[in-house]
Amino acid sequence: MQITVSGKNMDSGSAFQDHANTQLDAVVSKYFPRAVSGKVTLEKDTIGFAVKIYVVLTTGMDMEASGKAGDAKQAMDIAAEHIEKRLRRYKRRLKNHHQDHHEQDFMAATMTVLSYDKDDTSPASDTASIDDADADTGGENGAPAILAEMDYSIQSLSLEEAIMRFDISGQSAMMFRNKSHMGLNMIYRRNDNSIGWVDPRGNR
Repeated sequence: MQITVSGKNMDSGSAFQDHANTQLDAVVSKYFPRAVSGKVTLEKDTIGFAVKIYVVLTTGMDMEASGKAGDAKQAMDIAAEHIEKRLRRYKRRLKNHHQDHHEQDFMAATMTVLSYDKDDTSPASDTASIDDADADTGGENGAPAILAEMDYSIQSLSLEEAIMRFDISGQSAMMFRNKSHMGLNMIYRRNDNSIGWVDPRGNR
């Protein structure tokens, strides 16, 4: 499995990178030895450090988990524990549903992770130069900086299957191709923790 470890607005350091690589590879390989890729992001948090993990499996399933602690390695361990629970739960679901998860119909796509500073929401002043405005955002013409680009598989699923995968994944949103008409659909987590469903074609 290809694993990328990086720091958000900070240097993650070789010691943390080695720890994150070893920890994530061991956890994922335990359940899915042929996982595609993993991404670990470390950033400073009010209590110390926050770690976010993103994993792509050969089944097309994508999973996220996070952890926070006063120590960076402890935050990684917590995030790894959370992703392991999701992997174990997903593996059990696959067995219970007797799915041949090696032959899934999917559409290849690219997922881009963008940097966004929620504290930097004030508009540039009228007297600020264009160069100053770009420097504040860290991207060209005010665009957010790209942190990572990863393969993303858009699966062909029924709504029930999509919700099952989404519930396990820990993600805030997920795209899929609706088996009933093969059009693109999206489900997402609402503020009240219920699940929203977007079907542009309206063929429900």
